[in-house]
Amino acid sequence: MKKYKGVVFFDYDGTTVDEVDEIKTATPTTVESLNKLKENGYLTMLCSGRTHRFLEMDIDKFMGAITCNGSHTEVEGEVIRDICIPDELVFQVVNEYFPRDTIIHFETRDISYYLHMDEEFFKNHCKLFNLPQRWYAPWKFRTKNTHISKLVMNYKDIQVKKDFEEEFKDVFTCAKHVRENFIDITLKGVTKGDAITELIEKLGIDKKDTYAFGDADNDVEMMQAVGTGIAMGRHSEKVGEVASMVTGTVKEEGITMALKKLGLI
Repeated sequence: MKKYKGVVFFDYDGTTVDEVDEIKTATPTTVESLNKLKENGYLTMLCSGRTHRFLEMDIDKFMGAITCNGSHTEVEGEVIRDICIPDELVFQVVNEYFPRDTIIHFETRDISYYLHMDEEFFKNHCKLFNLPQRWYAPWKFRTKNTHISKLVMNYKDIQVKKDFEEEFKDVFTCAKHVRENFIDITLKGVTKGDAITELIEKLGIDKKDTYAFGDADNDVEMMQAVGTGIAMGRHSEKVGEVASMVTGTVKEEGITMALKKLGLI
């Protein structure tokens, strides 16, 4: 595999883009900085809870990506990691929690599958968030060899979340979405940080030459896995506790600001 001087990891929501300031794709300044990093010998990696499909607006601006909170890793077209949730676990979750007024989607690299009775919900979901309907498909179209990397559960009753986390505490890791009653569900021990550690070991890169930008709780492990963690201008308390430095918001071009301060570009 190609040799790199170091690696810089970038969270997506709240870091590369920002819903608060209505910045929906990476800014021209950020893209220019990514290109400079590449010219300077650094590998640029998106590192997101989203699937590959949900990053299609920007993923090609990076040299690789860690997606589904660490379940899948690709570098310059080569798959490094592909961890899937076994079907028997998927069916157990559906059988136990679908009757409890939840909506579950099943995330793969390219498509999010849903149960046929939830079709109306997903049509409205796409309209509400202006998402292409081609990103979603009924479960009946899923083939056996299509890996489920992550589950996402929408719940109405907070007790459902508590019960799920308790029942599956030894099996799954759950991360709550900031603004909605959704949880991301991945296999226990699968995190952004775990995927980063595996990648930099495979590349033979010293931890001191690795950097990560993030803002939310699911970025904590990512920050701890690298030499320098950079918190965006708006960030969670937990991220603030583990970050090495704080930069500006996306609107303030916080990524470029920090890269210049660190002497990487």
